[in-house]
Amino acid sequence: MAHYWVYLFRDEVVSGYYHRPEKIVELLREYQYQTAPLKSIYRKQIEFITEKISFSRLELGVNEHFSGQVEKNLERNMLVLKDEQTNEEALIIVQKRRLLLVCDSQALIDRFFQALAMVSPSFLAVDVHFRHHQWLTLAANERKFA
Repeated sequence: MAHYWVYLFRDEVVSGYYHRPEKIVELLREYQYQTAPLKSIYRKQIEFITEKISFSRLELGVNEHFSGQVEKNLERNMLVLKDEQTNEEALIIVQKRRLLLVCDSQALIDRFFQALAMVSPSFLAVDVHFRHHQWLTLAANERKFA
């Protein structure tokens, strides 16, 4: 089962760190494993470079760009993506400044990442162990320009 943290970064951070996201991932890793009192310093840094994720904006974008069924659970701030053909599901838990994606299907993960890339080019996905990361960008055949 794959688990990813997905963060939405401010545009100026993306423009400055797009070609060196490992610096951002290092900060995220340090925050995740840090203990008090340094954790609050890392949290402030992350709040400064990330955007709050609006549940309604995310839901609208995913509904518009994801080819499959999208169910929401407002009580738990969750979205469930379903592929009708394969019956596979992905669970997205929406937190204040990040998403947690849990899914068994790499194809479904890729489709969700493509939908997020259409919502904003400033999403960065990081596996929960902070070993792998990628900016969520549109596939070449999905781009609207050149």
